[in-house]
Amino acid sequence: MIKKLLKWTIITFILVVGTTAIWMSVPFDYQQQVTEQSLSSSDTVTVSTGDFIEFKPAFKATVGIIFYPGGKTTASTFAPLMHEFARQGFYSAITPMPLKTAFLGIDKANDVIAANPTIKHWYIAGHSLGGVAAAEYVKTSPQSVKGLLLWASYPGSDISNLSIAVHSLSAGKDLQSTPDKIAINKVKLPTHTVYQVIENANHWQYGHYQDDLNEQQGLISRAEQQQKVVVATVEFIEQTLAK
Repeated sequence: MIKKLLKWTIITFILVVGTTAIWMSVPFDYQQQVTEQSLSSSDTVTVSTGDFIEFKPAFKATVGIIFYPGGKTTASTFAPLMHEFARQGFYSAITPMPLKTAFLGIDKANDVIAANPTIKHWYIAGHSLGGVAAAEYVKTSPQSVKGLLLWASYPGSDISNLSIAVHSLSAGKDLQSTPDKIAINKVKLPTHTVYQVIENANHWQYGHYQDDLNEQQGLISRAEQQQKVVVATVEFIEQTLAK
């Protein structure tokens, strides 16, 4: 009886894990035609794809941003945003995740850092579940980066003892990483964390997901939201580099 029960418990566990893996690996719909344009090089940004997607400024960058996509997200969904950071002068990289699940690639940042020894200062960013994974990365490798950038995200475990710079950039009309969730999870972040809210913004317009995911009325445009993300993030980086 015990052996039979154990057998069915194992089978059930395998089925649950397998079903979850399949579900996570099917991405949210995204604006593929738009993102493909950002995967092409320009006069100011050189784009290359391989183990990760790189966006290199025309001149030699000394500051790099590594981006972890959220769950069920194709890496190129955030290509336009990261292309813009490169246009602003930052080396930028997106790390595709196994089964589109950031928890399965928490240490992916190490590959990017190892491949770019000339970058002096690293920041790791993550959207939604990608931010949770990025927070776990800095928890175990705080010496590898200068700062953590949380976009519509918060840590899953306590990182309040870290001394690195932390920026929480949330959306006022986010129905997933809601303002209440951001507030409740502040106790897991260092007291020096900088918090900013983009008003009339939502969860999905950080990237180029399809518009049918937008459920709210009165939102600012995707272009305006992403521009606010760039401006707020660049200002934060510049301030922390000056210290």
